[in-house]
Amino acid sequence: MRLPPPSLGLKLGVSLTLFVGLSFALLKGHLPSSPVLKWLILSLYGIGGCLLATWWMVDRPIRELIRVMEGSEKKDFLVRTPVRSRDVVGQLARSFNRLLQRITTLDAFTLESESHKKALQEKTEIIERTNRDLESRVTELSLINEFSQKIVSTLELSELHSILDDFLGNRVGFSEYALLLCEEGEGEEEAVVQVGRGFADSSRIRGMRFKAGEGLTGAVLHEKKPCYIRDTRVEPRYLYYKGERKEDGSFLSIPLLFKERVVGILNFTRSGVDSFSPQEIQFLNTIAVEIAIALVNAQLYSRTRELSVRDELTRLYNRRHFSKTLPMELKRADRFGQPLSLLMIDIDQFKWFNDTFGHPEGDKRLCEVAGLMSGKIREVDFFARYGGEEFVVILPNTSKKDGLAVAEKLRHLVRTCPFELDCPDPEHPFTISIGLASYPVDAASPDELLTAADKALYQAKGAGRDRVVAFALVEPTETKVAGTG
Repeated sequence: MRLPPPSLGLKLGVSLTLFVGLSFALLKGHLPSSPVLKWLILSLYGIGGCLLATWWMVDRPIRELIRVMEGSEKKDFLVRTPVRSRDVVGQLARSFNRLLQRITTLDAFTLESESHKKALQEKTEIIERTNRDLESRVTELSLINEFSQKIVSTLELSELHSILDDFLGNRVGFSEYALLLCEEGEGEEEAVVQVGRGFADSSRIRGMRFKAGEGLTGAVLHEKKPCYIRDTRVEPRYLYYKGERKEDGSFLSIPLLFKERVVGILNFTRSGVDSFSPQEIQFLNTIAVEIAIALVNAQLYSRTRELSVRDELTRLYNRRHFSKTLPMELKRADRFGQPLSLLMIDIDQFKWFNDTFGHPEGDKRLCEVAGLMSGKIREVDFFARYGGEEFVVILPNTSKKDGLAVAEKLRHLVRTCPFELDCPDPEHPFTISIGLASYPVDAASPDELLTAADKALYQAKGAGRDRVVAFALVEPTETKVAGTG
């Protein structure tokens, strides 16, 4: 059976009794004979022993407990109070130690919880940031997909320019940019502005040219690499579109590359220093690939379509396109009740010219004549190469009389033109003969009109060349020029 621990009072009483008894035994032979003095001395010894016992059993452990308590105020929960007895002071120390242990456990749990909470908050922020990035990326991909669907739906360059302008300006929100296409100019490649937005007068920059190496745009054309200038004030190569844009800010230029060839350039400007984010630059570089492919396809389609209706040498319309155009022009003439004239033109003695100077010079002369005459007719007129050295001109809303005046003007133009390669032989001057027929006075159908003009040309050639003959006229309208043969 375990006995209960002695109380603090019992311990103090026993200690006092033992101390007094011991003191009496030790001092028995030395105490005074007076009872009063004897009891006074024993009382003093008893009080001293009581104080000593109280300090040892009460004051000392309580001060240790207070010291630990003061440490716990500073969150020093790992220190423990020494347990020196099983009395009430010892029980108090043990109870306080258990309290500290629980507080330590609770504090550790709280610290762990705060750590978990902080980690959870950091992960939540990472997830939110990732979600924002994903949303932004999804939006970008959606825009790219939308743009791709639009630009693949057209092969017309003008429509492609319009789609690009609407997408970048209205859909994406870039208010200041320019699209330039690459062309061969004077033996070297140039970038030519096709679309511009954000300028005081956009029409003033359309057609503006930048040679390779000229300014930042020319540098991008030459180096085939994107260029981002955070502050145009510190970049001497920035030309401000040759003075058309005077505002400082940030400048971004992206080449439109197709198989390592620059087919165009996208330039973006924005006020403020470093105003283009990395995400925007990445987005624009991505759609630049789509734009380059669309431009190449549109240019290829335009070139193919042009080859189908244009003569490869003179760049005039070809015979096939003429055969489709003449019936339509006759129908239009019928609809509006207007006359129409047709000129058949042949270069005189062109075989002799080819045999004398060679076919390369002959081809060059054909191009010179085509360019000379095409510059002297109206925009509504239709000029085509019929074959070999023959040309045809459709003159809408032109009577036979007016047609004769046009034909004579063209004949005189060629007769007096100082060509690059002169033909000094007076027996073989460089001239043309022209046959004229008009609708509806000379023919009722395209084939009849073409036949009539061809007959008139045959008459002009037979009458000595270098002249104009109208169908159904007995005599040519122009007498033979002196010195012609």
